[in-house]
Amino acid sequence: MTEQKLSTAEGARIAVVAGVRTPFNLKDSGFKQVFAADLGTMVTNELLNRFPFDRRLIQQLIFGQVIQQPHVANIAREIAVTLGLYHVQAYTVSSSCVTGLQAVANIASSIASGSILSGIAGAADSISNSSLSINPRMLQIGKDILQAKGWERKFGLLKQLSWQDFKPHGVNLRDYITGYSVADVSEQMAKLFSISRREQDEFTLDSLHKAKSAWLEGLLKDQVMVSFPYPYENFVVADNLLQSSHTAAYYAGLKPLIDKKYGSVTAGNIAPICDGAGALLLMREDIAKAEGLVPLGYIRSYAMTGNEVWENMLSGTAYAASLALMRAGMKPSDMDLFDFHESSAAQILANLRLFEDGEFARCYLNRSSAIGAVDPTRLNVLGGSLAYGNPRAVTGLRILIQALFELKRRNGQLALVATSGLGGLGGAMVLERE
Repeated sequence: MTEQKLSTAEGARIAVVAGVRTPFNLKDSGFKQVFAADLGTMVTNELLNRFPFDRRLIQQLIFGQVIQQPHVANIAREIAVTLGLYHVQAYTVSSSCVTGLQAVANIASSIASGSILSGIAGAADSISNSSLSINPRMLQIGKDILQAKGWERKFGLLKQLSWQDFKPHGVNLRDYITGYSVADVSEQMAKLFSISRREQDEFTLDSLHKAKSAWLEGLLKDQVMVSFPYPYENFVVADNLLQSSHTAAYYAGLKPLIDKKYGSVTAGNIAPICDGAGALLLMREDIAKAEGLVPLGYIRSYAMTGNEVWENMLSGTAYAASLALMRAGMKPSDMDLFDFHESSAAQILANLRLFEDGEFARCYLNRSSAIGAVDPTRLNVLGGSLAYGNPRAVTGLRILIQALFELKRRNGQLALVATSGLGGLGGAMVLERE
Protein backbone atom coordinates (compact mmCIF):
# COMPACT_ATOMS: atom_id res chain seq x y z
CA MET A 1 0.00 0.00 0.00
CA THR A 2 1.29 3.46 -0.88
CA GLU A 3 1.66 6.16 1.74
CA GLN A 4 -1.53 8.13 2.47
CA LYS A 5 -0.25 10.92 4.69
CA LEU A 6 -3.07 12.82 6.41
CA SER A 7 -3.17 16.50 5.35
CA THR A 8 -5.44 19.12 3.82
CA ALA A 9 -5.78 19.63 0.06
CA GLU A 10 -3.21 22.42 0.35
CA GLY A 11 -0.75 20.08 2.07
CA ALA A 12 -1.15 21.50 5.59
CA ARG A 13 -0.71 18.92 8.33
CA ILE A 14 -3.19 18.25 11.15
CA ALA A 15 -1.60 19.71 14.27
CA VAL A 16 -2.26 18.61 17.83
CA VAL A 17 -1.75 21.96 19.52
CA ALA A 18 -2.40 20.95 23.11
CA GLY A 19 -3.78 18.20 25.32
CA VAL A 20 -4.74 17.84 28.95
CA ARG A 21 -6.58 15.36 31.12
CA THR A 22 -7.94 15.13 34.63
CA PRO A 23 -6.45 12.66 37.08
CA PHE A 24 -8.05 9.22 36.80
CA ASN A 25 -9.82 8.25 40.02
CA LEU A 26 -11.34 4.98 41.10
CA LYS A 27 -15.09 4.62 41.57
CA ASP A 28 -16.63 6.65 44.40
CA SER A 29 -13.43 8.47 45.29
CA GLY A 30 -12.23 11.90 44.11
CA PHE A 31 -14.93 12.39 41.45
CA LYS A 32 -17.74 10.48 43.15
CA GLN A 33 -20.23 13.37 42.84
CA VAL A 34 -19.15 14.59 39.40
CA PHE A 35 -21.09 13.60 36.28
CA ALA A 36 -19.33 12.95 32.98
CA ALA A 37 -20.63 16.19 31.43
CA ASP A 38 -19.16 18.16 34.33
CA LEU A 39 -15.82 16.36 34.04
CA GLY A 40 -15.80 17.17 30.34
CA THR A 41 -16.64 20.83 30.96
CA MET A 42 -13.89 21.08 33.57
CA VAL A 43 -11.16 19.66 31.33
CA THR A 44 -12.25 21.60 28.23
CA ASN A 45 -12.29 24.84 30.20
CA GLU A 46 -8.76 24.11 31.41
CA LEU A 47 -7.62 23.45 27.84
CA LEU A 48 -9.07 26.75 26.61
CA ASN A 49 -7.65 28.77 29.50
CA ARG A 50 -4.13 27.42 29.07
CA PHE A 51 -3.81 28.77 25.53
CA PRO A 52 -4.88 32.33 24.64
CA PHE A 53 -6.27 32.23 21.11
CA ASP A 54 -9.40 33.36 19.32
CA ARG A 55 -12.14 30.93 20.38
CA ARG A 56 -14.05 31.73 17.20
CA LEU A 57 -11.51 29.50 15.43
CA ILE A 58 -13.07 26.48 17.14
CA GLN A 59 -15.72 25.18 14.77
CA GLN A 60 -16.34 21.67 16.05
CA LEU A 61 -16.37 19.96 19.44
CA ILE A 62 -16.64 16.18 19.54
CA PHE A 63 -16.79 14.37 22.85
CA GLY A 64 -16.79 10.67 23.59
CA GLN A 65 -18.71 8.88 26.32
CA VAL A 66 -19.03 5.12 26.83
CA ILE A 67 -20.93 4.97 30.13
CA GLN A 68 -24.04 6.78 28.97
CA GLN A 69 -26.33 8.89 31.14
CA PRO A 70 -29.86 8.96 29.66
CA HIS A 71 -30.72 12.46 30.88
CA VAL A 72 -27.69 13.94 29.04
CA ALA A 73 -27.96 12.53 25.54
CA ASN A 74 -25.29 14.77 23.96
CA ILE A 75 -22.65 15.84 26.46
CA ALA A 76 -20.64 17.54 23.71
CA ARG A 77 -23.32 20.16 23.18
CA GLU A 78 -23.81 20.59 26.94
CA ILE A 79 -20.09 21.31 27.29
CA ALA A 80 -20.07 23.73 24.36
CA VAL A 81 -23.05 25.72 25.65
CA THR A 82 -21.77 25.76 29.24
CA LEU A 83 -18.50 27.29 28.04
CA GLY A 84 -20.21 29.83 25.79
CA LEU A 85 -19.21 28.13 22.53
CA TYR A 86 -22.69 28.55 21.05
CA HIS A 87 -21.38 28.77 17.48
CA VAL A 88 -19.69 25.36 17.63
CA GLN A 89 -21.12 22.21 16.10
CA ALA A 90 -20.99 19.60 18.87
CA TYR A 91 -21.82 15.91 18.93
CA THR A 92 -21.04 12.82 21.00
CA VAL A 93 -19.50 9.48 19.96
CA SER A 94 -19.26 6.10 21.67
CA SER A 95 -16.94 3.30 20.57
CA SER A 96 -15.76 1.39 23.64
CA CYS A 97 -12.08 1.99 24.52
CA VAL A 98 -11.48 3.33 21.00
CA THR A 99 -13.78 6.30 21.69
CA GLY A 100 -11.10 8.89 22.48
CA LEU A 101 -9.11 8.17 19.32
CA GLN A 102 -12.35 8.14 17.31
CA ALA A 103 -13.16 11.67 18.50
CA VAL A 104 -9.68 12.81 17.46
CA ALA A 105 -10.01 11.06 14.08
CA ASN A 106 -13.33 12.78 13.41
CA ILE A 107 -11.88 16.23 14.12
CA ALA A 108 -8.78 15.44 12.05
CA SER A 109 -10.94 14.32 9.12
CA SER A 110 -13.02 17.50 9.30
CA ILE A 111 -9.84 19.60 9.17
CA ALA A 112 -8.35 17.52 6.36
CA SER A 113 -11.54 17.85 4.28
CA GLY A 114 -11.56 21.62 4.69
CA SER A 115 -14.83 21.61 6.66
CA ILE A 116 -13.23 23.28 9.70
CA LEU A 117 -10.00 25.03 10.65
CA SER A 118 -9.87 23.89 14.26
CA GLY A 119 -11.71 21.71 16.73
CA ILE A 120 -11.65 20.09 20.14
CA ALA A 121 -11.74 16.33 20.64
CA GLY A 122 -12.50 15.14 24.15
CA ALA A 123 -13.98 12.36 26.23
CA ALA A 124 -15.36 11.81 29.70
CA ASP A 125 -16.67 8.85 31.67
CA SER A 126 -18.04 8.47 35.18
CA ILE A 127 -18.51 4.98 36.57
CA SER A 128 -19.30 6.54 39.94
CA ASN A 129 -22.45 8.12 38.51
CA SER A 130 -23.50 5.44 36.05
CA SER A 131 -27.25 5.00 35.68
CA LEU A 132 -29.39 2.24 37.10
CA SER A 133 -32.08 0.71 34.91
CA ILE A 134 -35.33 -1.05 35.78
CA ASN A 135 -35.83 -4.68 34.83
CA PRO A 136 -37.63 -4.67 31.42
CA ARG A 137 -40.18 -7.20 32.70
CA MET A 138 -41.03 -5.00 35.67
CA LEU A 139 -41.26 -1.95 33.44
CA GLN A 140 -43.72 -3.64 31.05
CA ILE A 141 -45.89 -5.10 33.80
CA GLY A 142 -45.89 -1.70 35.51
CA LYS A 143 -47.25 -0.14 32.32
CA ASP A 144 -49.89 -2.89 32.07
CA ILE A 145 -50.94 -2.28 35.69
CA LEU A 146 -51.42 1.43 35.02
CA GLN A 147 -53.57 0.67 31.95
CA ALA A 148 -55.54 -2.23 33.47
CA LYS A 149 -59.22 -1.75 34.30
CA GLY A 150 -60.27 -2.59 37.84
CA TRP A 151 -58.32 -3.38 41.00
CA GLU A 152 -58.69 -7.14 40.58
CA ARG A 153 -56.88 -7.07 37.22
CA LYS A 154 -54.21 -4.72 38.57
CA PHE A 155 -53.59 -6.96 41.59
CA GLY A 156 -53.36 -10.04 39.34
CA LEU A 157 -50.64 -8.40 37.27
CA LEU A 158 -48.79 -7.26 40.40
CA LYS A 159 -48.66 -10.87 41.67
CA GLN A 160 -46.72 -11.86 38.54
CA LEU A 161 -43.71 -9.90 39.78
CA SER A 162 -41.02 -11.49 41.94
CA TRP A 163 -38.52 -9.77 44.22
CA GLN A 164 -35.91 -10.38 41.52
CA ASP A 165 -37.89 -8.14 39.18
CA PHE A 166 -37.45 -5.22 41.57
CA LYS A 167 -33.65 -5.47 41.46
CA PRO A 168 -32.21 -2.57 39.42
CA HIS A 169 -29.52 -3.17 36.80
CA GLY A 170 -26.26 -1.24 36.81
CA VAL A 171 -24.25 -0.19 33.78
CA ASN A 172 -23.52 -3.02 31.35
CA LEU A 173 -19.75 -3.35 30.91
CA ARG A 174 -20.05 -6.45 28.71
CA ASP A 175 -20.17 -6.77 24.95
CA TYR A 176 -23.87 -6.90 24.10
CA ILE A 177 -23.72 -9.51 21.30
CA THR A 178 -21.43 -12.07 22.93
CA GLY A 179 -22.06 -11.26 26.57
CA TYR A 180 -18.29 -11.30 27.13
CA SER A 181 -16.59 -9.01 29.62
CA VAL A 182 -12.97 -7.83 29.38
CA ALA A 183 -12.13 -10.58 31.86
CA ASP A 184 -13.82 -13.23 29.68
CA VAL A 185 -11.98 -12.15 26.54
CA SER A 186 -8.68 -11.80 28.40
CA GLU A 187 -8.94 -15.32 29.79
CA GLN A 188 -9.72 -16.62 26.33
CA MET A 189 -6.71 -14.82 24.84
CA ALA A 190 -4.42 -15.94 27.67
CA LYS A 191 -5.27 -19.56 26.90
CA LEU A 192 -5.11 -19.21 23.10
CA PHE A 193 -1.68 -17.53 23.25
CA SER A 194 -0.37 -19.58 26.19
CA ILE A 195 0.23 -16.48 28.31
CA SER A 196 1.05 -17.48 31.86
CA ARG A 197 -0.20 -15.95 35.08
CA ARG A 198 3.37 -14.97 35.91
CA GLU A 199 3.80 -13.09 32.60
CA GLN A 200 0.59 -11.17 33.20
CA ASP A 201 1.41 -10.24 36.78
CA GLU A 202 4.96 -9.20 35.92
CA PHE A 203 3.74 -7.01 33.06
CA THR A 204 1.18 -5.39 35.38
CA LEU A 205 3.73 -4.70 38.10
CA ASP A 206 6.15 -3.24 35.56
CA SER A 207 3.42 -0.90 34.27
CA LEU A 208 2.71 0.24 37.82
CA HIS A 209 6.38 0.88 38.59
CA LYS A 210 6.85 2.95 35.41
CA ALA A 211 3.74 5.02 36.12
CA LYS A 212 4.78 5.70 39.71
CA SER A 213 8.23 6.78 38.55
CA ALA A 214 6.64 9.10 35.99
CA TRP A 215 4.67 10.85 38.71
CA LEU A 216 7.60 11.01 41.13
CA GLU A 217 9.84 12.52 38.44
CA GLY A 218 7.21 15.12 37.54
CA LEU A 219 6.83 13.86 33.96
CA LEU A 220 3.03 14.12 33.98
CA LYS A 221 2.57 17.51 35.63
CA ASP A 222 2.02 19.43 32.37
CA GLN A 223 -0.51 16.99 30.97
CA VAL A 224 -2.64 16.26 34.08
CA MET A 225 -4.61 19.19 35.49
CA VAL A 226 -5.25 19.86 39.16
CA SER A 227 -9.02 19.38 39.54
CA PHE A 228 -11.32 21.04 42.05
CA PRO A 229 -14.56 19.09 41.62
CA TYR A 230 -18.01 19.54 43.14
CA PRO A 231 -18.73 19.95 46.08
CA TYR A 232 -15.48 21.98 45.99
CA GLU A 233 -14.04 20.66 49.23
CA ASN A 234 -10.91 18.86 48.00
CA PHE A 235 -8.43 19.03 45.16
CA VAL A 236 -7.81 15.97 42.98
CA VAL A 237 -4.19 16.08 41.90
CA ALA A 238 -3.14 12.57 40.86
CA ASP A 239 -4.23 9.18 39.54
CA ASN A 240 -5.24 7.49 42.77
CA LEU A 241 -4.81 3.89 41.64
CA LEU A 242 -1.07 4.57 41.94
CA GLN A 243 -1.39 5.20 45.67
CA SER A 244 -1.40 1.44 46.26
CA SER A 245 1.85 -0.30 47.20
CA HIS A 246 1.22 -3.60 45.47
CA THR A 247 4.00 -6.16 45.27
CA ALA A 248 4.54 -9.35 43.29
CA ALA A 249 3.25 -11.30 46.30
CA TYR A 250 0.03 -9.28 46.27
CA TYR A 251 -0.66 -10.07 42.60
CA ALA A 252 0.24 -13.73 43.07
CA GLY A 253 -2.28 -14.02 45.88
CA LEU A 254 -5.30 -12.88 43.84
CA LYS A 255 -7.81 -15.51 42.71
CA PRO A 256 -8.74 -16.00 39.02
CA LEU A 257 -11.94 -14.25 37.94
CA ILE A 258 -13.31 -16.53 35.24
CA ASP A 259 -11.75 -20.00 35.32
CA LYS A 260 -11.42 -20.59 39.05
CA LYS A 261 -9.32 -23.75 38.63
CA TYR A 262 -7.07 -23.12 35.62
CA GLY A 263 -7.53 -19.40 34.96
CA SER A 264 -4.83 -16.73 35.06
CA VAL A 265 -6.78 -13.48 34.71
CA THR A 266 -7.38 -11.70 38.01
CA ALA A 267 -8.70 -8.35 39.21
CA GLY A 268 -5.05 -7.33 39.51
CA ASN A 269 -4.02 -7.83 35.88
CA ILE A 270 -7.06 -6.08 34.36
CA ALA A 271 -7.26 -2.29 34.13
CA PRO A 272 -9.91 -1.05 36.58
CA ILE A 273 -12.73 1.15 35.30
CA CYS A 274 -12.54 4.66 36.75
CA ASP A 275 -13.64 8.28 36.35
CA GLY A 276 -11.86 10.88 34.23
CA ALA A 277 -11.86 13.21 31.24
CA GLY A 278 -9.46 14.56 28.63
CA ALA A 279 -9.40 17.04 25.75
CA LEU A 280 -7.22 17.92 22.77
CA LEU A 281 -7.05 21.02 20.59
CA LEU A 282 -6.44 20.31 16.89
CA MET A 283 -5.81 22.87 14.14
CA ARG A 284 -4.66 23.13 10.59
CA GLU A 285 -0.91 23.57 10.78
CA ASP A 286 -0.74 26.99 9.14
CA ILE A 287 -3.55 28.39 11.30
CA ALA A 288 -1.83 27.22 14.50
CA LYS A 289 1.43 28.87 13.49
CA ALA A 290 -0.33 32.08 12.47
CA GLU A 291 -1.82 32.17 15.98
CA GLY A 292 1.64 31.83 17.47
CA LEU A 293 0.90 28.35 18.83
CA VAL A 294 3.59 25.67 18.89
CA PRO A 295 2.01 22.24 18.22
CA LEU A 296 2.87 19.22 20.34
CA GLY A 297 2.92 17.19 17.14
CA TYR A 298 1.00 16.09 14.07
CA ILE A 299 -1.23 13.20 13.05
CA ARG A 300 0.52 11.46 10.17
CA SER A 301 -2.06 8.70 9.71
CA TYR A 302 -4.82 6.86 11.53
CA ALA A 303 -6.98 3.76 11.21
CA MET A 304 -10.21 2.60 12.81
CA THR A 305 -10.98 -1.09 12.37
CA GLY A 306 -13.34 -3.90 13.26
CA ASN A 307 -12.57 -7.57 13.85
CA GLU A 308 -14.28 -10.85 14.76
CA VAL A 309 -15.84 -10.91 18.24
CA TRP A 310 -16.17 -14.55 19.25
CA GLU A 311 -12.44 -15.17 19.40
CA ASN A 312 -9.66 -12.66 20.15
CA MET A 313 -12.15 -9.81 20.37
CA LEU A 314 -9.51 -7.50 21.88
CA SER A 315 -7.02 -7.86 19.04
CA GLY A 316 -8.01 -4.53 17.51
CA THR A 317 -4.66 -3.02 18.53
CA ALA A 318 -2.86 -5.19 15.97
CA TYR A 319 -5.50 -4.72 13.24
CA ALA A 320 -5.57 -0.92 13.53
CA ALA A 321 -1.82 -0.50 14.03
CA SER A 322 -1.10 -2.50 10.88
CA LEU A 323 -3.32 -0.26 8.78
CA ALA A 324 -2.12 3.02 10.34
CA LEU A 325 1.50 2.02 9.73
CA MET A 326 0.81 1.08 6.11
CA ARG A 327 -0.97 4.39 5.52
CA ALA A 328 2.03 6.21 6.96
CA GLY A 329 4.43 4.15 4.84
CA MET A 330 6.22 2.98 7.98
CA LYS A 331 7.00 -0.04 10.15
CA PRO A 332 7.40 -0.57 13.91
CA SER A 333 11.18 -0.21 13.77
CA ASP A 334 10.70 3.41 12.60
CA MET A 335 8.93 4.35 15.83
CA ASP A 336 10.64 6.09 18.75
CA LEU A 337 7.75 5.27 21.09
CA PHE A 338 4.71 3.03 21.34
CA ASP A 339 1.79 3.74 23.63
CA PHE A 340 -0.79 0.94 23.64
CA HIS A 341 -3.89 0.64 25.78
CA GLU A 342 -3.63 -2.12 28.39
CA SER A 343 -7.20 -3.29 28.94
CA SER A 344 -5.54 -6.30 30.53
CA ALA A 345 -2.10 -7.81 30.65
CA ALA A 346 -3.28 -10.80 28.59
CA GLN A 347 -4.75 -8.49 25.93
CA ILE A 348 -1.61 -6.43 25.42
CA LEU A 349 0.72 -9.45 25.50
CA ALA A 350 -1.44 -11.27 22.94
CA ASN A 351 -1.43 -8.25 20.62
CA LEU A 352 2.35 -7.97 20.85
CA ARG A 353 2.58 -11.59 19.67
CA LEU A 354 0.22 -10.85 16.78
CA PHE A 355 2.61 -8.10 15.62
CA GLU A 356 5.20 -10.81 14.99
CA ASP A 357 2.83 -13.46 13.60
CA GLY A 358 3.30 -13.93 9.85
CA GLU A 359 0.34 -16.28 9.47
CA PHE A 360 -1.97 -13.77 11.20
CA ALA A 361 -0.67 -11.05 8.87
CA ARG A 362 -1.33 -13.12 5.74
CA CYS A 363 -4.73 -14.48 6.78
CA TYR A 364 -6.26 -11.42 8.46
CA LEU A 365 -4.31 -8.28 7.53
CA ASN A 366 -3.72 -8.77 3.80
CA ARG A 367 0.02 -8.47 4.38
CA SER A 368 2.76 -10.64 2.95
CA SER A 369 4.67 -10.66 6.24
CA ALA A 370 4.26 -9.84 9.92
CA ILE A 371 3.73 -6.26 11.08
CA GLY A 372 7.05 -6.36 12.91
CA ALA A 373 8.26 -6.60 16.49
CA VAL A 374 7.58 -3.87 19.04
CA ASP A 375 10.71 -2.88 20.99
CA PRO A 376 9.72 -3.47 24.66
CA THR A 377 12.06 -0.69 25.83
CA ARG A 378 9.98 1.81 23.80
CA LEU A 379 6.56 0.48 24.82
CA ASN A 380 4.43 2.32 27.41
CA VAL A 381 7.54 3.89 28.89
CA LEU A 382 5.51 5.85 31.45
CA GLY A 383 3.20 2.95 32.28
CA GLY A 384 -0.22 2.14 30.90
CA SER A 385 -3.86 1.56 31.74
CA LEU A 386 -3.06 -1.25 34.16
CA ALA A 387 -1.46 1.43 36.33
CA TYR A 388 -3.54 4.53 35.60
CA GLY A 389 -6.96 2.91 35.29
CA ASN A 390 -9.37 2.87 32.38
CA PRO A 391 -12.13 5.46 31.99
CA ARG A 392 -13.12 3.77 28.75
CA ALA A 393 -13.94 6.79 26.63
CA VAL A 394 -10.82 8.67 27.75
CA THR A 395 -8.10 6.03 27.48
CA GLY A 396 -7.33 6.76 23.82
CA LEU A 397 -6.79 10.43 24.66
CA ARG A 398 -4.48 9.59 27.55
CA ILE A 399 -2.16 7.48 25.42
CA LEU A 400 -2.10 10.12 22.67
CA ILE A 401 -1.35 12.99 25.06
CA GLN A 402 1.21 10.92 26.93
CA ALA A 403 3.00 9.87 23.74
CA LEU A 404 3.25 13.42 22.38
CA PHE A 405 4.57 14.90 25.61
CA GLU A 406 7.12 12.11 25.92
CA LEU A 407 8.22 12.48 22.29
CA LYS A 408 8.86 16.13 23.00
CA ARG A 409 10.79 15.39 26.20
CA ARG A 410 12.99 12.82 24.44
CA ASN A 411 13.28 14.86 21.27
CA GLY A 412 11.84 11.90 19.38
CA GLN A 413 10.11 12.08 16.02
CA LEU A 414 7.57 9.27 15.69
CA ALA A 415 5.13 7.38 17.90
CA LEU A 416 2.46 4.76 17.35
CA VAL A 417 -0.56 4.79 19.67
CA ALA A 418 -3.18 2.06 19.52
CA THR A 419 -6.10 0.61 21.42
CA SER A 420 -8.67 -2.14 21.14
CA GLY A 421 -12.15 -2.38 22.63
CA LEU A 422 -15.11 -4.62 23.27
CA GLY A 423 -17.20 -5.12 20.18
CA GLY A 424 -14.11 -6.08 18.17
CA LEU A 425 -12.94 -2.51 17.62
CA GLY A 426 -9.47 -1.07 17.07
CA GLY A 427 -7.95 2.36 16.69
CA ALA A 428 -4.40 3.52 15.96
CA MET A 429 -2.52 6.68 15.01
CA VAL A 430 1.00 7.44 13.83
CA LEU A 431 2.13 10.71 15.43
CA GLU A 432 5.04 12.86 14.32
CA ARG A 433 6.91 15.95 15.46
CA GLU A 434 8.79 18.54 13.38
